[in-house]
Amino acid sequence: MRKRREILSADLDRIDASAGLWAASAEDARGDGGHALGAGTKAARDRLREAVRAAVATALTAKQREVVEAHFFEGLSQGDIARSLGITQQVVQKRLYGAPRGGRVVGGAMQRLRAALEPLVEARFGEPARAARGCV
Repeated sequence: MRKRREILSADLDRIDASAGLWAASAEDARGDGGHALGAGTKAARDRLREAVRAAVATALTAKQREVVEAHFFEGLSQGDIARSLGITQQVVQKRLYGAPRGGRVVGGAMQRLRAALEPLVEARFGEPARAARGCV
């Protein structure tokens, strides 16, 4: 088995808010500098962390949540997740990113999370999330 990438903790409730889950540097974790997501203050980072935690808990199906937590929180590769769940890597990929049907992507945890977090992005940046991502 490959070495695991350490990204996030599977148990987000145990993370101390001062750990700076999305901080790019120690300065960002202390709140001294801005972050790429605009979460420069401790309160803003806490709100972002809570919003992501709530979106993962409520917007995803159980199967999608299982794959998202393993991939993003535990740092497992898609192949490792597939082996541990007894499914193919393609199924893991589809649970994460959806599948193309009729010229558009349907399903997928990332699409659901994006939709659930869109109001937060709009409130934070004052523009639709699709425009913030460069989509028109």
